[in-house]
Amino acid sequence: MRKSVKWTDIIIFILFAGFFGAMFVIGEPVYTGDTYQYECQMVMREPGYSLLMQGSRFLCATVLSALFPGEDGYYHFIILFQNILAVITNTVFVSFISKRYKLNIPFTLLAVIIMLAPHIMTPVFASTNLILTNSLMTEGVIFSLYPLFIMGMIKSIDEAFLKSEPFTKTSIFTLLLGFLMTLIRGQMMVLIIVWFIVMVCLVLFEKNDEGLSLRLGKSQILKVFAIVFIVLLTFVVRIYTVRAYNYIENGLFVDTASGKAMSFANILYVTDREDGQAIEDKELRELFYQMYDSAYNDEMNYRFAPEGILAREAYFEKCHDELNFTYFGGPAKQYVENKTGITVEQYQELMIEIDKIADELSGMLMPKVLKRYVSNYIDTIIVGFVRTVAYPAKILVFYSIFIYVSAIILTLFILKKDRCNMAAIFMLVVLLCIAGNVTATALMIQCISRYMIYNLPLFYIAGVLEFIEIYRITADN
Repeated sequence: MRKSVKWTDIIIFILFAGFFGAMFVIGEPVYTGDTYQYECQMVMREPGYSLLMQGSRFLCATVLSALFPGEDGYYHFIILFQNILAVITNTVFVSFISKRYKLNIPFTLLAVIIMLAPHIMTPVFASTNLILTNSLMTEGVIFSLYPLFIMGMIKSIDEAFLKSEPFTKTSIFTLLLGFLMTLIRGQMMVLIIVWFIVMVCLVLFEKNDEGLSLRLGKSQILKVFAIVFIVLLTFVVRIYTVRAYNYIENGLFVDTASGKAMSFANILYVTDREDGQAIEDKELRELFYQMYDSAYNDEMNYRFAPEGILAREAYFEKCHDELNFTYFGGPAKQYVENKTGITVEQYQELMIEIDKIADELSGMLMPKVLKRYVSNYIDTIIVGFVRTVAYPAKILVFYSIFIYVSAIILTLFILKKDRCNMAAIFMLVVLLCIAGNVTATALMIQCISRYMIYNLPLFYIAGVLEFIEIYRITADN
């Protein structure tokens, strides 16, 4: 058995090394619209990837200059690092899945193919055509770390069932990994919530001979309070870590800026002109009318969207970035300059002030636009769920509904037979991550493919594991 497992691990490693090695050799570093902000350690971005770029630049300038020459030589070092990271994390994850769920070689190879699917689909089908591991942005790292978090959750559940104790080294390590990921990409804060929900469930439900039983004593209540405290502490530490980073790099003790401006675009999209009456401050009201009139004249408004969920959402996606950067960002910069004297030469401070304006406008306009906002939000999350498992085409919407319903039915069927079945629990964790990622992302921005596909391979691997489990259950019967 050990010899067979060892050779399986080697095969997995060779397949991933061959694929990502080819990506590195045939591809070039992809400089995206976000790269400059990470490269310059701007307050609009989380510190993790910025520090990676900063550290890589220093290392290549002082130690590896012969291997990575030129001012931008460190770009090649970064994508080398990202492709090596992808090899390691994908090998570790698939090897874990293969051993934990006792997969034979064909199913293990299928898991390898599924894990590679997003790396093939994104450059071929996505509008950006990005090779994820060659892109100089957070996805180059986060996409590789994400499966390790899911693996950590599964191992934590296993250990909790074995020891009747949720606070294990693995669960704490998984939380720390999630914390690190939030410092690379804010979107990953949803993983801390996933960790919280899973840990609370492990405290309240005990594994026994009958499956799972609810327990709600003094000990459980104290543990739940401990989990709440740990999660709140994690968020507080993250806030002050980001602020400390921004202070050290830019002399500004502030949180990551631009998030409020980004989410305000969702509100501006669904406004009517008369909604501006809710803005009490005359100057802010005039600012709103300026941006609204400009956007409306260019048909950047919900009233011009075509019929149908997919068509409406495609129209919104076309409008969102323009609303953020042009129709809101342009007038807001001029407003801040006139009111405070902060100019584009003080870009970091300017973006902080713009975020404050977006926050003010959002608070005053939201009660007026709530119904329209919720309707647009529902469209966005529907497309987000579709993009997580498929491409947003009409026929694939029905496919997505079918496959989600099938996953839920299979999970319930398996749990009816065995309440602690780890294949079904794997699917539950993935579905929880999908729901969290889609609903949280839709609050800030569009649910485009590169924000959604983190869970795509995990969902299909979970589905394969459930089919194998059903076969085993029916075979035993």
